[in-house]
Amino acid sequence: MVKYDAVVIGAGHNGLVAANYLASSGLRVLVVERRGVVGGLAASEELRPGFKMPTGAYVLSLFKGRLIRELGLDKLGLRVYLKEPGLFLPFPNGGSIMIWPDEGRTVKEVERYSKLDSLNYPRWVSFWGAFASLIDPLLYLPPPSLEELIDEVRRLAPLMGVLRGRAEAFIEEFAYALTTSAARMLNDYFESEELKAALVEDGVVGTFAGPYTPGTAYVLAHHVMGEVNGVKGAWGYVEGGLGRLSELLAERARGLGVDVLLNVGVRRILVKDGSVTGVELTDGRVVEARVVLSSADVKTTMLNLLDPDILSGDVRRRISNIRSIGVSAKVIGVLKELPKYSVKDADPMIGHRASALIMPSVDYVERAYRDALSGSFSREPWISINIPTVYDQSIAAPGYHVFSMFIQYAPRTLKWGPEDKARLREVVYETVEQYMPGFRDRVIFDHVLTPLDYEVDYGTVGGNIFHVDMTLDQIFTNRPMPGMSRYSTPIKGLYLCGSDAHPGGGVTGAPGRNAALTVLEDLGLVKRSRVLNLLDLLTMAIKLLRT
Repeated sequence: MVKYDAVVIGAGHNGLVAANYLASSGLRVLVVERRGVVGGLAASEELRPGFKMPTGAYVLSLFKGRLIRELGLDKLGLRVYLKEPGLFLPFPNGGSIMIWPDEGRTVKEVERYSKLDSLNYPRWVSFWGAFASLIDPLLYLPPPSLEELIDEVRRLAPLMGVLRGRAEAFIEEFAYALTTSAARMLNDYFESEELKAALVEDGVVGTFAGPYTPGTAYVLAHHVMGEVNGVKGAWGYVEGGLGRLSELLAERARGLGVDVLLNVGVRRILVKDGSVTGVELTDGRVVEARVVLSSADVKTTMLNLLDPDILSGDVRRRISNIRSIGVSAKVIGVLKELPKYSVKDADPMIGHRASALIMPSVDYVERAYRDALSGSFSREPWISINIPTVYDQSIAAPGYHVFSMFIQYAPRTLKWGPEDKARLREVVYETVEQYMPGFRDRVIFDHVLTPLDYEVDYGTVGGNIFHVDMTLDQIFTNRPMPGMSRYSTPIKGLYLCGSDAHPGGGVTGAPGRNAALTVLEDLGLVKRSRVLNLLDLLTMAIKLLRT
């Protein structure tokens, strides 16, 4: 029997972040990964020799400078290329629109379609900037208990009189953004279909919901809260492939004494008298530990890795009812040269520098969603095309390019046999060819990933890239469910540190960081941190409004 202070299940980016924080406080840590590479859904894999391909996540933004600095990743050589333009949308009529990190350049672009929208776009950016400033502190704190939330509301009562005029309107708009749909929010600000199409993706990405589904405005907000090299709301490519982030996290962890064990999984989480005692590995070894942190999804952790009699039937039923249906697929591969977009109003090659979106209207996305509701994948899917080698040739052989196409909607409810995969591949290429003729002829290798592949190969039940849906009833104090929103579980010493924990999915590192700090607090190694403080948030809101 081997003894550690902590065992982390899964070497995805969140698991590695957690391991780093635990080891920095002097704990002896073991990370166990059933696959042969680190990163999980944030890995770069050499599916063809000489080419590193993003099998899961492909761009970086939500892993903020705060964590990069705390973990010293900048000193280890982490470099991120800012995407410019950030988004590029070609339209069937030969037109196009670009969204730039620079607000002024975007305003000029939008003005071609609507003078009114060019005036409202700075308002849009300003609102989401303020929204992000208010939400940002919550990303790095555990959600409050009901009692703590009530206490904070009581503290606010004497100050409610300050909510007048613009402050009151801002608070109303803030609450509205948490509950309304992405489409309605966009309609409130803009009139041009082109701009609305360019901005709606973040409201539905990775989510089994359409742009008109209430709550998708928050999903949009979740994806505009990031930064690249200090540029708010921007996205970029990691030098060496997105998996390089995970590799650097593993390198730092090993330097702190963390043991990272690959090609071995966890068969069982061991529990005695309601408390964790360690894990049994798939090779038969038993590892004793004071605490276990799981970056696997909550269903795998609680329903598959615990003996069935550990949890009550009621708790098991509630966990099984958490929604985790994956709806995203990918086609990744290699191009021998770059084709041109069939646009008349822009450089036909500039789209390769951006995330190029095949989604010409909000209604196009809604139709794609309705196909998924009927049990099929979208007949006309929306697609995000990314070619990181335009910025970083180090991940491909000279003269060749790696491409990544993210696709929705492709629900896990399908069987996803070989015929389904083949049909999806055909539909994707047919769709892309309408905007980029000759693309398929230049493909020398490709690989299709469906939600079933993400479930089987990457171990996330339902194949959901966020582990569980990012819907209103599964965020904040409800993530992944009430009673388990603060990283701990009904089993003493067992914690969740993956994307199904607050603040949610994407390559953020926040669940790993927060879970590790919660463990250190529970062990008495660091001072217990504050939870949500509504008074502080209100004060910040008032400061923002005054400036």
